[in-house]
Amino acid sequence: MPPQFIQEVYWHYNKIKLEDLQDDEAVIDFGRGLSEHQKRLLKPVRRIPASVVESACKAFRNAALNIESDAPLETQITDVIVYEHEHFPGLQWAPSVLPPETQVLFVSQVMHKYLANSKHKSNLEADYDLEFPEPNLDHGVDDSKLDTDRSDSRDPALAPISSFFTYPSSAVPLHSKDQSNPKSSLNAAQFLSKKLRWLTLGAQYDWPTRSYPQDGPTTFPSDLHTVVTGLFPHIDPESGVCLLYSGKDYMPVHRDVSEQCQTGLASFSFGCDGIFVVAKGEDEAVDEDEKKRRTVALRVRSGDCVHMDGETRWAWHAMPRTIPGTCPKWLDEWPLIKDDDQEAMRWTEEEKKAFSKWKGYMGRKRLNVSCRQVWS
Repeated sequence: MPPQFIQEVYWHYNKIKLEDLQDDEAVIDFGRGLSEHQKRLLKPVRRIPASVVESACKAFRNAALNIESDAPLETQITDVIVYEHEHFPGLQWAPSVLPPETQVLFVSQVMHKYLANSKHKSNLEADYDLEFPEPNLDHGVDDSKLDTDRSDSRDPALAPISSFFTYPSSAVPLHSKDQSNPKSSLNAAQFLSKKLRWLTLGAQYDWPTRSYPQDGPTTFPSDLHTVVTGLFPHIDPESGVCLLYSGKDYMPVHRDVSEQCQTGLASFSFGCDGIFVVAKGEDEAVDEDEKKRRTVALRVRSGDCVHMDGETRWAWHAMPRTIPGTCPKWLDEWPLIKDDDQEAMRWTEEEKKAFSKWKGYMGRKRLNVSCRQVWS
């Protein structure tokens, strides 16, 4: 159980009114600008050159779309300064490290492709039998490189495209395993908009036992692997925990202690803003000044990455608040995306029509993808 003083900070940000949150000077918010005090606490520790960011994002684009292209990104890339908190060694932020087009493609790969891949488990599979959508083979994938059976595909990044968002909202793709209560089955709207909470990529983290399998780990998607290692070469991502938040959703205080290595993790944010809290220490008897020194709250925005390494790798942390209405314009109408992006992703006319019925889905959501190495 986390110490009481950490819980108090968590509940403060969980309950605070939005108008008061905007004026909370304790929150570190790169979008708002840093106070003089925060500037003293946050030290630039390294710089990711623009060429490295662009190379990583282009390699991801090419891997995700199965193309070979040296075309520049739409966004003018600049160097990304990585900051570290003076009181939390290893707690680093890379604000806006992912440009808009990379954010759109990242969300599309997770929410279309990997959610519809039966190898990657979600929070609902313990109670429901999922009727996965049929793979779409018309996306320019090299058939010689894959097995079209989703359950046997060696490389999820090369698997045929499919998406739960091709279902009408009234379709019923989740069938209850409780035979005594068949009405508890879920239609697509209930599934995607209300009940979906998490998806595990790669090595499947077992939530009840808080452990990873010892043999035969599921492959972490190679396209996502490309962008993670391009930006953070010391991480060999083997598992990804994708957390999906609606306006009133939150993640309670916890620590990530199941990985069997000391390597840091990279946690990417997409969609609406959130408040991320980190704390250290076990002693509950602390005064207000000590509480402030041992906790930090950060407003994370779409495209940001929080990198947790060193001492902070095992720290208490939480996501007490999602901030509705803050999704950036490039994701606000997702799964509707720009015509150029649809062309690049080779969406069919049927898919475009189906996705239009889910217009604005990410405008109400926050997606966090925490990429982590599991074994040394």
